[in-house]
Amino acid sequence: MKFTDKLKKSKKRSRFAYLVAFIAVTYFLMTVIKGLYFWTDGSGISLAQNINSGIKWLFAKTWIFPISNLWEAIPAIPFEGRDILSFYKVLIPPIVVFFLSALFITDHRVLRAKFYELKTEIEKEIALREMRKDAGLETISESASIDVVISKATNDDPAWHNTGWGKVVIGVAIAAVVTAIGLK
Repeated sequence: MKFTDKLKKSKKRSRFAYLVAFIAVTYFLMTVIKGLYFWTDGSGISLAQNINSGIKWLFAKTWIFPISNLWEAIPAIPFEGRDILSFYKVLIPPIVVFFLSALFITDHRVLRAKFYELKTEIEKEIALREMRKDAGLETISESASIDVVISKATNDDPAWHNTGWGKVVIGVAIAAVVTAIGLK
């Protein structure tokens, strides 16, 4: 696979990963807000009452069709109690999804950095060719161009998700999310 094709593929994956990471962070924040609402409900402390009234205002402003269903469906982070499993069930899925999204985003950034490094080296070589030509030393063919060199460049390094450790990471992440969702 050509380097530029791999870069385009990783760019699409990276954009999708940004969207998924945003959704995971939003989900996590909603679970925290819902947990804070239940935790501060009926409290005698003025700060807790202010937090609770602010969250009620937030609920009132965001209580429209798709978001209201989401508010009802998501679990709340349990701030009280020692029930580790319910805490695990709420925290693990968004953390795992965010981590996997970060890996796809990092993969694209690394490939983009390699591409620009390669492009810089090629431009430097073209400048050296011009300097040799001005000095009367002609060692590089005139027909070579940056387009020809970049299109012939290949990157045989597999993406992180195509390696053995990447497949293990994805498998463990899926198992963690399935375990969290399956716990009652």
